[in-house]
Amino acid sequence: MPLNASDVMIRDVITVAESTPIKEVARLFNEKKITGAPVVNAEGELVGVLSETDIIRKTNSIGAWSPSTAGQIMTKPAVTVSPTETLQRICELMHNRHIHRVVVADGSKIEGILTTMDILKAIANRKF
Repeated sequence: MPLNASDVMIRDVITVAESTPIKEVARLFNEKKITGAPVVNAEGELVGVLSETDIIRKTNSIGAWSPSTAGQIMTKPAVTVSPTETLQRICELMHNRHIHRVVVADGSKIEGILTTMDILKAIANRKF
């Protein structure tokens, strides 16, 4: 039986408000040992995704930290999948879009997040 997003996703999702300063986001990523997070607006709606790569690219483009916020440098729109999407389809999507994470959502509600590392762990632990 094929695995779905809901079988593998991380349910306790750390989100970042679009108004959060980038330095604070970098501290959060370091503290929580994560490489990215969904970005939400004041109503808690998904508006994008911010990764450590986004932060590094922004820092490199200006040569120093700026007073940027998560909302200013996030990737938008966020790539989302349904909880019932198969891992095979998600892998194809990640490969084709050159991304390392997708947000698992049911409509506008964030259900989880799924990264390439989560998929690798699922494959490594699967009994075939």
